[in-house]
Amino acid sequence: MKRSYFLKIGLLLVVLVWFSSSSWGAGKNRFFAANSPEFQYMGRVAVEQGEATYNWPGVTVTVGFSGKVLGIRLKGGERNYFNVWVDDYPVQVVHAVNDTVWWFPERLTRGTHQLRLVKRTEADMGTAVFYGLYLGEKESLVQPEALPARKLMFIGNSITCGYGTEGQNRTERFKPSTENCEKSYAPIIARAFEAQYHLISHSGLGMVRNYGDPEKISVKLQPMLARLDYLLDNDSTRRYELTNYQPDAIVVNLGTNDFSTQPFPDEADFVEAGKALLHKLLAVYPGVKIFCITGPMMDEPAFTYTKRMVHEVRVEINSGDVIFVGVPRQLLDPETDLGSDSHPSYRGQLKTAGMILPVMGTVLNWDFSMDEMLPVLKSH
Repeated sequence: MKRSYFLKIGLLLVVLVWFSSSSWGAGKNRFFAANSPEFQYMGRVAVEQGEATYNWPGVTVTVGFSGKVLGIRLKGGERNYFNVWVDDYPVQVVHAVNDTVWWFPERLTRGTHQLRLVKRTEADMGTAVFYGLYLGEKESLVQPEALPARKLMFIGNSITCGYGTEGQNRTERFKPSTENCEKSYAPIIARAFEAQYHLISHSGLGMVRNYGDPEKISVKLQPMLARLDYLLDNDSTRRYELTNYQPDAIVVNLGTNDFSTQPFPDEADFVEAGKALLHKLLAVYPGVKIFCITGPMMDEPAFTYTKRMVHEVRVEINSGDVIFVGVPRQLLDPETDLGSDSHPSYRGQLKTAGMILPVMGTVLNWDFSMDEMLPVLKSH
């Protein structure tokens, strides 16, 4: 992952769909199905019958390919959007409502290229199906650059999803096109560490109570903890084997929705649910470091309850492997750091990452770069 990842964002061209009727067409080109061994997936994906199905935010398809022509066959529905990167440059945002072949809008140079296709929207925006790629009739796939050795997992809500990061201001209502998980603090931190990541995140869900629920404990719609081992978010019938991905560190950022509206959950219920989550993670991933984040959209009583949760687990396991990090609401300037529906914009997410990153670096003894964050942090 390049440290200058989003410094190149000015090159981004937004074009919604290039259909299979594009001038190059599929007829004279070779098709490589999604189960071809060269395709590399980051995130939870079901590859069946030559198709890759997924819906968690941030799921990424990477592959190398030769030749001048590139067509991506993809279906995302009305509300899903995808970032396309070729040779580490942001090319386009693709909105593939139906089964679509999107063609790279110009001829590529000769030689080998790297493709990265990122689902920038969360599961409530729909399930994606990646079918494969079209290349020139004499071209082929090649193994992509290996994913980084460092591994992170983020468990969270809309902040982690990147909800509204591309909104113009806090009064703008959310649209799926303004959600870009790559501009969330989570992938920002992963890029700074040069780490791969999984985003297990869903807007509106809490530790024990979801946004706007009239009850103190949500029952009708299960809170975030119930989805921890879902292969596909919103689908409780298909499970993901948690040991398939072994993170070095986990970031849990829950609590904002529990306390966004009344009635607040009782402290004991929130703390016990949080402890159950932490103990489960520690059992599945022995030795993992877990960072429990509160903020930046919420402060009390989430700070106090989360700190108690962390303290009690540290005592119970006799270890400092669980760490509290509080990100105060005052970090964000409401005029410059907020996007859609008063959620952190990319700028706000950068500032949030800038508070969390040094703590993680110290605990993990990992080197990191702040190149993506420093221009923002220095300017305000």
